[in-house]
Amino acid sequence: MKNTALYIYFILISCLVFTSCKDEAPEEPNDLTLGQSFYPIQKGQFQTFFVKQTRFALNEIPVTTTYQLKEVIGDEFIGENGEKLNEVLRYVRTGGLENFRLDSVFSVRKDENVVVKMEHNIPYIKFDFPIEEGKMWNGNQFNARPLKDYLAQEVNVAKSIGGNNFNKTITIIESQDSSLVDKELRYEIYADEVGMVYKRTESLLYCNQPECFGQKIIERGIISELTIFDWGIE
Repeated sequence: MKNTALYIYFILISCLVFTSCKDEAPEEPNDLTLGQSFYPIQKGQFQTFFVKQTRFALNEIPVTTTYQLKEVIGDEFIGENGEKLNEVLRYVRTGGLENFRLDSVFSVRKDENVVVKMEHNIPYIKFDFPIEEGKMWNGNQFNARPLKDYLAQEVNVAKSIGGNNFNKTITIIESQDSSLVDKELRYEIYADEVGMVYKRTESLLYCNQPECFGQKIIERGIISELTIFDWGIE
């Protein structure tokens, strides 16, 4: 009887251990391709945006300007360190009846690990693969500026941007600093197989005089918003 009880006890313990091990799925290795399709760099790939900018100045009425911005992936070339880069041609126009004119040329590098975009000769790490919910990285790693944590949020979330529906998007928060005297907010939204579809920037200084301190009355700064309305390959 004693042996039988021990046998049954052994069987039960073995079953529990086996079930527990079976339920615990092994950790999957990081898939470096996660997020790659949200930043396509095929030659001819373009996004066109409505741009709205409001500038604030001390004792002046805020001035709002609107225009259209088009970014096009251009030719591939080899950089100084032997890396493969692509041109990013930026065009602007004030309205839909005008022709676009070339405004500036940047470059972008994309490999299996990162997307690095040169803006005004300053490299920023836009993506650090794999892109996963809550992942953070130093967007200023390749420049001389102070550490700046970029944050990936709302990964693969469906969004409506400018009246267009995108089934999968990623929000990259580049800055979200706010105090009683200033505010720095920058974030970009990317859509699967499209690229950037929205960008918002707020760089503001608030009144810090005794009569208005803490009321967040804008003294000077800028609020900028880019909203996509056309995209594809040309």
